[in-house]
Amino acid sequence: MNRFSFELPFFPGFYESSLYSSDTEYWAVKQEVEYYTRDLREEHPEYQGITEDDLEFDYKAYEKDVMDAFIVAFKDNAPGIVKSVEFDELVSPKYYNFSTDRLFCWVTFSDDWKTVMREFMDDNYVLLKDHIREAWSSRDGFWSFTSNDVDEWYGKIFDEEDPMYIGIMLGYMMRFIDGRDHLGEVSDTIIMDTLEDIYDGFYVHITEEAQDRINQGIQDGTIKTYDPAQLTIPFEN
Repeated sequence: MNRFSFELPFFPGFYESSLYSSDTEYWAVKQEVEYYTRDLREEHPEYQGITEDDLEFDYKAYEKDVMDAFIVAFKDNAPGIVKSVEFDELVSPKYYNFSTDRLFCWVTFSDDWKTVMREFMDDNYVLLKDHIREAWSSRDGFWSFTSNDVDEWYGKIFDEEDPMYIGIMLGYMMRFIDGRDHLGEVSDTIIMDTLEDIYDGFYVHITEEAQDRINQGIQDGTIKTYDPAQLTIPFEN
């Protein structure tokens, strides 16, 4: 078998993370207010423009596009044994006190994935043994349900007992290179690739109430007639 669904490594979630924070929506809306009203004010000084309350951020559309972009970025930075990565589901906690969103994907490997992964584990046995024991041992505030014995991971991965272990080891293959930990470098690269073509302002739209108010103002003469193109937020679908 060479296709599994597991949690994609390096995904930081959408709660106060590098992919989304409270500032994301605030600055996107603030920027669009200024952009949207600038030209109108130049041609129609009597128009006072819209406010932040007249705009809304389409979080669901942003979330979907970011996840799609993250999946592409992950695939581009993954080892050659990864042939495709497809969205499965986003699992979000009820409360974000102790966890964040988790992105699960279907990952298809090449036919030789077990050979390549086993070679990586053999070559980095001591490093993985120490890291797995430290990372997956229970401690105050953390109860581990994952084995902290690297020898058990061989069976769980290559006997395909639990895809979770395959996903974690794939992340280790990307993270541990030349015997060194490149977690920050790998994570930053994937995040930068993810956000490269994401423009926050694209997800800001005028509310129906504000659009109705403008249309009504045009009809009753309290707002002068404008070019219809000026009544649509830039980049709105």
